[in-house]
Amino acid sequence: MTEKFSEGSTESSIEKSPLREAYLLLNAKTPLELFLNYTKEEQVLFINKTWDYENPEQIQNIVKNILESVDVSTLNDDEKFWRDNILWFWYHHAISVAGWMKDKEKQKQFSEIAVSFGEEHTNLLTKIMYLLTHDRLKEAEELTILNQDDPDNETAVEMLENYKAYGALWPDIKPES
Repeated sequence: MTEKFSEGSTESSIEKSPLREAYLLLNAKTPLELFLNYTKEEQVLFINKTWDYENPEQIQNIVKNILESVDVSTLNDDEKFWRDNILWFWYHHAISVAGWMKDKEKQKQFSEIAVSFGEEHTNLLTKIMYLLTHDRLKEAEELTILNQDDPDNETAVEMLENYKAYGALWPDIKPES
């Protein structure tokens, strides 16, 4: 069995990891720290709307490519979990970015991959985006009703209202006429 990374991981265990390049790029010593540092870097680009899945030089894309190139069977459980969480997060945000670019086909593609990471990594918003980008409004409405206590429910309802009014997840991102 592969050695599990913990807060006490050593430099030598990182050096042996298949994710070594990502650890070094994000100055991380554990799988959790890899996720936290990725999120910190990625959020800046997402919040200021410069996040671009087509720009190979942006950090989130470099990390995504590293993580997707790794043979998952060579990772320990912690690394698998946090790798998948980072990739889910990348695809989750790529859905919105494709919306900014008015590319519904990419939204569908990215949402299919995002939900494929399963319940362990997928949140209510990912599921709602998946349903709406696939024009499954009734299912999205039912899901928000069933998840009224979810902390993301307010945003999910907002997406539903936008979809009904504009045919898009966000009001400032209306489809081309």
